[in-house]
Parts: sequence; structure tokens; C-alpha cells
Amino acid sequence: MEMRLHPPSDIISNLPEHVIETILVHLPIRDAVRTCVLSHKWRYKWATIPELVFDENSIPELVFGENSILTAEDVTIHMHKLVNFIDRLLLLHKGPLLKFELSLCLVNDSFFDAWILFLSRNGVKELTLKVRGEKPYRFPYSFFSCQAITDLNLQHCILESPSAFKGFSDLKSLNFQSVILSDEVFETIISNCTALERLRLKNLNGCSRLKICGLNLQHFYFDGELTDICFIDVPQLSFVSIYSHNSLFEHVGQGDSCNLVKVLGPLTGLEKLASESYFIQLDEADVTELVGDFWEAQGHLDCSMNHLRVVKVYFIAGLRPDLQFLKFLLVNSPVLEILRVNLTLGIIIDETKTLKELLRFRRASARAEIICTPNF
Repeated sequence: MEMRLHPPSDIISNLPEHVIETILVHLPIRDAVRTCVLSHKWRYKWATIPELVFDENSIPELVFGENSILTAEDVTIHMHKLVNFIDRLLLLHKGPLLKFELSLCLVNDSFFDAWILFLSRNGVKELTLKVRGEKPYRFPYSFFSCQAITDLNLQHCILESPSAFKGFSDLKSLNFQSVILSDEVFETIISNCTALERLRLKNLNGCSRLKICGLNLQHFYFDGELTDICFIDVPQLSFVSIYSHNSLFEHVGQGDSCNLVKVLGPLTGLEKLASESYFIQLDEADVTELVGDFWEAQGHLDCSMNHLRVVKVYFIAGLRPDLQFLKFLLVNSPVLEILRVNLTLGIIIDETKTLKELLRFRRASARAEIICTPNF
């Protein structure tokens, strides 16, 4: 009986297209390129990857010289190899490019400018650019032509919008960290991104005030120097997190209302709030003088938080204004479920007394639970 031997099936070559794409997307870019040797079918698959992620490790790591010392020349050579690698990949790329992520030191503005221009012409939807080094990257005007963008993450750069900029109509998530921009540019971007749902700002430079608006905005996070901030027409904003290195009760002594209360006032849909207390920066005598003015000022504001369910307050030192603010939250939050208080041990005046006083405060919500945790 004659037996026929069939060649083994080529499983790799016969994988479905969507499986191949998933494999390539989850590989580091340099390994994705190497898959071209697997089979004839895989030869050019890497050139159609819809997501590209680059960093210093996208090409083989630097090899130390004989003296095991990495010189400036070695770093320069490595960076130029990386730039050439990115250039070549973008030149050979085919099909839609949905996600582009770049995290490396700024070598030359012209390289970055060329890549941004390429992205603006290829409908990129998710863009992350994290620039390292002393010099921030100044975005070219071509960046503002990325009209398909839905998710934007920028770090250590400068933004100056052209006068004709009409916003990113599809942008839903925006994250700025160590970004330099003026009040006018910030307001132009925010007011013209009407689909925005998530806004995260950390260590902004050049802004003296923040005007936040957006009918679809749901999540807001801020960390940095808070001088003035206001919310306008944000009916869906349910989560707010503010970490400020300035006292949130600044200017109360001059008869103005508390910055934080002014922030909370328009947030009728607020469900979760996280904040810090920085009264520890003030002298106790100054704090005592401010307390009366603060409660007199906030009494004139309509700040009922009818949807607030969860509150986290950090760096509580047990000073009277700290407690008065917590009392304010308890009295004005009828559906509050959790008030989590982070006590700063070593600074807090009397931990036991603080806990007892917190538990004695009247609560608008019968379900409100106070949880105190130490911060060493």
C-alpha cells in the first residue's frame, strides 16, 4: 500500500488577517518589523500596522565601549539611528494609522515637524507625544490639522494655535502635562472641542486662569498651581480631582468667596470629588482670621451638591478650616456615601480630637460614612 506524505500545513501563513494584525500591534515595533522573515505572506504585514509606538528601545540598545562608558557621541549616534528608523517606517507605512505614540528626547525640531505633518495627512486618531530633555518641543501649525484625533496626550511642549483653528471636533480625551500655552490658546482649544469627555491637566505653564466648558465633559483632573478656575456649562461633569499647591481658600481674607467653593458651585452633577488641604502652609493666627470670613462668604453661595457620592480629601492637618470645610461637605451633600479623609500624621494637631469632632458633624445624608486614613 502506497503512503503519501503531505507537507505540514503552514499555520503561521494561514492565520486570519485580524489575528496577524493583533499579533503585530502587541509586539514592540522592532520585533514587528522582524516578522517579515516568517513567510512570504508576512513579508509586508508590518507596514500595515495601524498602531505605532516608538521610544529609545525601538532599535537595539546601546552597547558600551571598551571603558564601559557611554559617551555623548554614542547617544547622538543612537538617536540618529532611531530617527532614521522612524523615518523609514513612516515612509513605507500603508493603510490607516490610528495610533501614534512617541516618547524620546528632542533631537531636532525638523524631524518632529515632519512626523506631525505626516500624521495630519493620515487621519491619526490617538496621538501621544512625550518629549524629554531641557528644551520643550514647539508644535507646528500642521498639528492643528489633525481633525480626526480623538485621544491626545502631550508632555513637555509648547502650543500656539493658528487664528483659523476651529477645534478638534472628535476629541474625547485630552491630557496635558508640562505644556506651555497661554490663557487664550487654552480657552480656544477647550471651547472648540465640543465632544471632549475627559480632561487631565498637570503642571501647566503660561496659564493664569482656567476656563473649563463642555456639555459632554465628564471627568476633570488638575494638578499644579491653581490661581483661578471656573466651570461653565458642564452639566455632565461627575468627577473632579484638584491637587493644588496653593491654598484653596486664598483671598477669603479679602472678603472674596473661597476658590474651592466657587469651583464646586456650578457643578450640579458632581458625584465624586478629590482634593487636597494646604492650610498647613499658613500660620495658625492667619488661619483663625480667615475662618470667619470664609464661612460668611460661602453662606451666600448656592452650593448644594445633590449628586455627590464620594469625596476624598488629602493632607488634613486638623486645623479649624480643615474641619469646617469637611463639615461644609457633609451638610451640603444629601446623597453622600463616603467621605475619605487622609490625616497628615506628624503635622496634625490632635488626631483623636479631630476624629471625634468629625464624627459629631451633622450629615445631610444618613448613609454618609467617614473613613480616616493616616499619611506618614
